[in-house]
Amino acid sequence: MNVENIGAAMDDVAAMPATNEDMERIRYGIERDCARRGTSAAMRDLIEGPFMRWMDAMGDARTEHGALDRADMMTIAAAMDRTLAVRDALIVSIILGEEDAPREFLLDFIARPMLPRNARRLEDLLGKSFRDAARRPGKARCDQGIDMLFDIIGVVPERYQVQPLAVIAYVLWWMGDERAMLCALRALALDEDCSLAAIVCSALHRHVGPAWTVET
Repeated sequence: MNVENIGAAMDDVAAMPATNEDMERIRYGIERDCARRGTSAAMRDLIEGPFMRWMDAMGDARTEHGALDRADMMTIAAAMDRTLAVRDALIVSIILGEEDAPREFLLDFIARPMLPRNARRLEDLLGKSFRDAARRPGKARCDQGIDMLFDIIGVVPERYQVQPLAVIAYVLWWMGDERAMLCALRALALDEDCSLAAIVCSALHRHVGPAWTVET
């Protein structure tokens, strides 16, 4: 995405083909399946297809809009609202890429985020990306992720826009782009308890950024 157009992209979210009722049906199906089959199996089966298509698009920055269809976008948004493990996996897929964070690991993390080895590995990946000055943003990959997140925001009702906006804010912060604040504040306006957006705002206020921004 051309980040010059972030404001315009955020203004476009008013056109939302998915209703709250549409999203609640998905959420009801998720809860029912989790209760019947267990959360790990249900979440893995729910998210596997959309997440694999997300990863395919992330691996090819030439992919145009439409890498995810409407059902994929609604599923990812509902799953992100259900468990923040989906949010965290999307962040890692954008800022690090598949060489460092393979899709099978991220999918397993979504299904089993509390498994100690999964939690430790994700924490290590995020920590290294923050502390290693050699890890600079892959602009094409970050733009691709931001594009797809704005596509999701354009489909879903406001409640389900919160976490995608927070992820965009985090990625922009990681890129050293001050417009991260715009997205973080929008997320907080929709949900004042959005912890990731609050973290981004705090980091920006304190002029804290990833190591690569200090080295430049």
